[in-house]
Amino acid sequence: MLKLKFSFILLFSLAVSTANAKIEFNKNCNQAFEDIFSLKLPKANELLTDELEKNPQNAFAHYLKGLSEIIAVFIDENDKSYKKLQISIPKIIKSIEKYGGKSAYTQLFKGQLLFYYGITQAKFDNFFQAGSNIRDSYIILKNNSIKYPSFLPNNTIRGVIETFSGTVPVSFKWIINMFGVKASVTNGMNRLSKISDANVAKGSELEYFKLEAKIFQGGLNHLVLHDEKKGWEIINSCTSDWKTNLLSTYLRSSFLIKTGNNEEAIGILSNRPKGIDFVELNFLDYLLGVSKLSRLDKDADKYLLSYITNFKGRNYLKSAIQKLAWHYLIVGDYANYKLYMAKIPKVGYEFTDEDKHAAKNASSKYIPNVSLLRARLLFDGGYYDRAYKELEGKSTNNYSEKRDRVEFIYRLARIYQKKENNSLAISHFQKVMVVGKNLPHYYAMASSIEIATIYEKQNDLVNAKKYYEKSLSFGKNKEYVNSLEQRAKAGLSRVGK
Repeated sequence: MLKLKFSFILLFSLAVSTANAKIEFNKNCNQAFEDIFSLKLPKANELLTDELEKNPQNAFAHYLKGLSEIIAVFIDENDKSYKKLQISIPKIIKSIEKYGGKSAYTQLFKGQLLFYYGITQAKFDNFFQAGSNIRDSYIILKNNSIKYPSFLPNNTIRGVIETFSGTVPVSFKWIINMFGVKASVTNGMNRLSKISDANVAKGSELEYFKLEAKIFQGGLNHLVLHDEKKGWEIINSCTSDWKTNLLSTYLRSSFLIKTGNNEEAIGILSNRPKGIDFVELNFLDYLLGVSKLSRLDKDADKYLLSYITNFKGRNYLKSAIQKLAWHYLIVGDYANYKLYMAKIPKVGYEFTDEDKHAAKNASSKYIPNVSLLRARLLFDGGYYDRAYKELEGKSTNNYSEKRDRVEFIYRLARIYQKKENNSLAISHFQKVMVVGKNLPHYYAMASSIEIATIYEKQNDLVNAKKYYEKSLSFGKNKEYVNSLEQRAKAGLSRVGK
């Protein structure tokens, strides 16, 4: 665990500041906390059951029990488990209030659980209650910060909400309005840094609250600040234990996939920890299948089929089936391509952008051009030279479909961008913005964002702002709208001033 030093006498005194408060960071609970952060939920639950039998008034044990239950439902997306969660979380919060007294930790536990419960509710399309609980979480943590300004853990979730508040898509803006939060990426990230960069005592519960903050800090540096280098430095430092920690495996491989480091991601996912101690995380099969598809491996179907067969939840099923169909198209098995594309409308939900995209493709008669598809997948995996060879020597004249002609230009632009040939990248992106502005596909909107990121890296903030704003004007582009709009708004938050 983290080898850090810090005097937490003040924080301990806050935790036991009232005679009736019972918050014990004992051996059982600290081990359960560590197991939860490793996704060893069965082990954590055994420890917490034992603790609550012997010490039913320990508010910390109740918090950990709620956290474990929420994570389990968030992962498996089981409707029956979600219904049970809807009953158990309010009861757990009441127990925390009853046994925690007036400690700063009492309000922290409530605020944290409401936040994680809220984002889990959103997965089940319960958006109103999700927004209400996240709003309550923010208010609780804000008030706790006023009452206990030196209490570091207050800053994590509050910082996350403040950072994201100005970048959410329009369709979710009503949730932010409920919070009463003034959007501030800078303030949110600074708040996170207060705990993620603090020195904390080795072996204390603050190690895990700090780890939680660092995980968010790494993700937000990548997603919001668009600083892949710093984001990776933070995630790398948090996840070096990936061989024995399933959460670290997920975080590390996800980050590597998003940044085009496919080879390392495949190595980690192929050697992830397994066994009865760990929760079943089928999503890692999805990630491995996607990674192998990006390398055009012949066995990519094995892992995608495993996810489709074994995962009984809601999300990424349509996406997994679409990617399996792509695999068959690439290897020349057109019959299986058609078979699996026809299955997409029958499974899963349309919550993620990936699933929405898969559903839309399934409803159309369009069949991807194989060379463009291969180039796209190779590019996503970071194989830029191989992707370029798929397109080399071709022009728009090689494609009969208008969307293929636009995509051809877009794929070249992205390759030039990664090869740091910015002038060619920008000129190609600008062509895409002209010819793709009235198409339903994402290429024009994405091109404007990519131009903005190039200018932002060059510290040309005037042009960066111009193209981030321009990207929001492509109303006819309907694919990946939520994620692209969030990227644009995050960019504007960085360069707007």
